[in-house]
Amino acid sequence: MTNLMHEKNFTATEKKTAISLAMVYGLRMFGLFLVLPVLAVYAVDYPGYSQAAVGLAIGIYGLTQSVFQIPLGFASDRLGRKPVIIGGLLLFVLGSWIASSATSMNGLILGRAIQGCGAIASALMALAADISREEKCSQVMAILGMSIGVSFVLALVAGPFLASHYQLSGLFLITGVLAIFAIFVVLFVVPNIKQHVHQRDVLPALDEFKKILSNWQLVRLDFGIFTLHFLLSASFVQIPLLLANSGVAKEHQSWVYLPVMVVSFLAMLPGIIVAEKKKKHTKVMLAALLFVFLAQFTWFFAQSKLWVIAGLFCFFVGFNILEAMLPSMISRFSPVAGKGTAMGVYSTSQFMGSFLGGTSAGFLGSYFGGHSIFIAGMGIVLFWMWFHSGQKNPPQMANLSIELSDNQPVQSQQINHLLSQMGICEALHVPDENRLYLRYDSGQIDASKAMEYLKNDFQLATNNN
Repeated sequence: MTNLMHEKNFTATEKKTAISLAMVYGLRMFGLFLVLPVLAVYAVDYPGYSQAAVGLAIGIYGLTQSVFQIPLGFASDRLGRKPVIIGGLLLFVLGSWIASSATSMNGLILGRAIQGCGAIASALMALAADISREEKCSQVMAILGMSIGVSFVLALVAGPFLASHYQLSGLFLITGVLAIFAIFVVLFVVPNIKQHVHQRDVLPALDEFKKILSNWQLVRLDFGIFTLHFLLSASFVQIPLLLANSGVAKEHQSWVYLPVMVVSFLAMLPGIIVAEKKKKHTKVMLAALLFVFLAQFTWFFAQSKLWVIAGLFCFFVGFNILEAMLPSMISRFSPVAGKGTAMGVYSTSQFMGSFLGGTSAGFLGSYFGGHSIFIAGMGIVLFWMWFHSGQKNPPQMANLSIELSDNQPVQSQQINHLLSQMGICEALHVPDENRLYLRYDSGQIDASKAMEYLKNDFQLATNNN
């Protein structure tokens, strides 16, 4: 992140935007993930407890998040970015308070559902795009993405430790307090903007959905993130119980997750390097899927805590590789002016996977025993491997959009001249947005060079300069 935040790369406003929005996004995701490793073992004393109820409590936020993710992005165009973000965080606070005060599993489930209603990711990314220069927008988005990964790791380690001191109700109270802090960051730290526009690189466009959903390379990636988060939620319906039954007390499970996450992160780095340097994305993805399959297989036969821990290591090596590669591949396969729509479908698939994974695992565990979760997991991974067989390595493509000056006519000759420049592959002018969308070969030119071409051929709006 230090290189990303280097002064030559970012203006002071962009630095402030990237750090503050990453903090807001990270705090919210930390709150969502914090209960993932503890719900299965700390909800036992709640009236109405069953594995089915635990699975629903783990996954229900994914349902509401997937329902509201895209609509709240559109709403931020009309109501403003900050009002939508603050409203979403207030819903998260309300859900946290309801879950903290819950005296039954139904109360926990309701609280988690309301937490998910505050789906602010699209509005956050749109605000980041509004404030950042076009050529730096992708770097700001990368920082926001990194905040999710950091939040997940911290939550997985901190959850059992905090729950051992404050119980489940205290955990939800902590998430609510963190969300209140995030609201103050939005109000007093995140820079204000005078105007915002709908950008197809960040937010979905209705006329792009058919194109995205008919692109089988994108559909395979959407299925991938759906399945990955299906398996994550499903596994954590049973994993805390496996650890407890193998002799790792629920109060000490943090000390299992900490080394597993550190070592698995280091182990996944060679895979990412090979994928990017050697252009072996599909083969590295297949290797990651083998790790995920091996985890399910190991957990099914686990007879001791060492086997459970070995399964966790395998799972998170594969999970970390896939979690890092999938969004990058979505971006590279996205059509010009379609990245926002592609990412919207991708995010919705991710959260639906979380919902169905938790609820399905809860049902299986309740009626067929916990080991049935891992049998289903192995079957799902095998199907994913088969579906993945048609996946291609992504092209070295990147997208860029710029706002044109008011009422500037765009001639076909200008577009043709732009397309004749080295590295420019596609160009699309959207008059209703007064924006020009580019798709360029990132192996030949970078964003700065693409912007140079644009400045030579078009009169840009002042906020692009």
